Amino acid sequence: MDYIRKTLPDQHYIYVDKEVPYGPEISDAMGSAFAEVFGFVEQNGIVPLSMPISVYIDMDPKILRFRGGVMVASEDAAKASGTINAATLPAGEAMHVMHVGPYDNLGDTHKAMWDHMKTQGINGTMPVWEIYVDEPGVVAPDALRTEIYCAIG
Repeated sequence: MDYIRKTLPDQHYIYVDKEVPYGPEISDAMGSAFAEVFGFVEQNGIVPLSMPISVYIDMDPKILRFRGGVMVASEDAAKASGTINAATLPAGEAMHVMHVGPYDNLGDTHKAMWDHMKTQGINGTMPVWEIYVDEPGVVAPDALRTEIYCAIG
């Protein structure tokens, strides 16, 4: 795996909060979050600046809490309303790695990235986020690409 340290600008996004136990329920929760956000995007004439994303603010070993959403321009983030929230991934350094394969194996890639940062003396911190490059059902599970980022503190 190639671990790349990147300097990123502020990145605005809109999202819905989700909470689900670890397990098969994750897929449905993410699908529901993305459907809600992309429905809002369409209704409000917003141009997405990314594929769907999940942002993790904390890591609880018992329950998965995430923000399912999409990156948007700052003026579009200001349109958030109802169950749709807006936030910003802060400018700064982040570690990046590309996961290739089924979503079930994302945890292994996350662990490998954290282990890599530790051996390099790099202090990873929250948030952590994923960008789902490919669409499941269109791309075979073994070929799905997911960008993983971890803020560097």
